[in-house]
Amino acid sequence: MTTEHFASYVLRGGEEGRARLAVIARVLAEPTRLLLNRSEPLEGCTAVDAGCGSGDVTFELAKRVSRAGQVIGLDYDEDKIVLARAEARRRGIPNVEFCCANVTHHWPVHGASLVSVRFVLTHLVDPGEALDQAYEALRPGGMIVVQDIDCDGEFCDPASAAFLRKGELFVEAVRRRGGDPLIGRRLLRPLEAAGFSDVHSSMVQPYGRNADVKRVPLLTFAAIRDALIRLGLASIEEIGGVTAELEAFLDRPDTTVGLPRIFHAWGRKQ
Repeated sequence: MTTEHFASYVLRGGEEGRARLAVIARVLAEPTRLLLNRSEPLEGCTAVDAGCGSGDVTFELAKRVSRAGQVIGLDYDEDKIVLARAEARRRGIPNVEFCCANVTHHWPVHGASLVSVRFVLTHLVDPGEALDQAYEALRPGGMIVVQDIDCDGEFCDPASAAFLRKGELFVEAVRRRGGDPLIGRRLLRPLEAAGFSDVHSSMVQPYGRNADVKRVPLLTFAAIRDALIRLGLASIEEIGGVTAELEAFLDRPDTTVGLPRIFHAWGRKQ
């Protein structure tokens, strides 16, 4: 990923990244379905999942376009692309194509009816570059749906110093790499700047004592460990201490966790 276009991704990829994304996909399954329901029926259409990761949204879109349609998943992480292709074969899903691509550069697709962008813009130096590519990939009247985070709203009960520190380190790591960990609240303006019309947004925030919800903070912290060390934001000793404290806190039956607020935004190509 070139620094001119893309913040260096702070989260570990590969098999570990896939496992983390699988948990997040379960947590966000219903909100994501509701967001995708805002588009018109997609049967027989082409859809794009930009920043597809291991393909969780891609496979949901594949159901919606049916075998007569096609879904193209784009991601810069070659390891995740390999895993996504293997999962598509395992599930017997023939109408998906996964491409290793930088979403800020030219996309190998035109005339799409829907573009989905989940948890990508927060990592970009210039989100407008990816949104320009999305606009070009869509047919006139085609729709974009975006999901992205605002870390400012994350919380837990009771208070936990480790939980707070985990959040501080994540925010600082993303910022040091040129990203925006609060981009969710600002999604409307870059969509409009890219030329999308009829732009709207909503917000969801997963929280509670559900096992998957409470796993996300620990998995996220593990995924940024290498970046924290490289950036000099935390020592191995501090990371180990925060991890142990956080794990003990989340294992308690009386703790409640609120994940970062997740903003949904959508609009159409004129």
